Amino acid sequence: MISKTELEQNSEDKENIIIVNEKNEVIGQIQRKEMREKKLIHRATYIYVFQTQTKKLFIQKRSQEKRYCPGYFDACFGGVVAYNETYETNAIKEIYEEIGLQNVNIIPKNEFYYEDEISKIWGKIFVLYFDGEITQLTPQQTEVEYIELKEINEIITSKDKWTPDGIYALKLLLNQMIQ
Repeated sequence: MISKTELEQNSEDKENIIIVNEKNEVIGQIQRKEMREKKLIHRATYIYVFQTQTKKLFIQKRSQEKRYCPGYFDACFGGVVAYNETYETNAIKEIYEEIGLQNVNIIPKNEFYYEDEISKIWGKIFVLYFDGEITQLTPQQTEVEYIELKEINEIITSKDKWTPDGIYALKLLLNQMIQ
């Protein structure tokens, strides 16, 4: 019998993803699995959720079932942009799916290019200020193991395994906030 997680991964593999060129211009669509196998440039969202009063970040421990960086910590929420989505519609969808927030003010920041041995990504950073507590968030069980609050400096200096693109985008955001 196929588990719920396997079914979700299979449907995720078949999801049509926007493929872009080096200038972030849409050049087509392809199934997510093929995009990963061919290491094609795609779009993704990076939503940094700050607790308003403390300025700490809500971070997540990624599920072991994730294909990209399973079990790693992630300083943001977000996802790969599907063919029928914009960065903005993806960010709204992902923040609802991953932590259960809706009708919130997601603030768009800058776009950036990121490349490593696994991925080529045109990303867009978003910021969300949340007044609530962790207990008010409902993590997506198949994708998020747990959520906690961390000081930004703890994240940057941590020896734990963090998603490299999420840390890269966080550093870009911090540089932008300082200027």
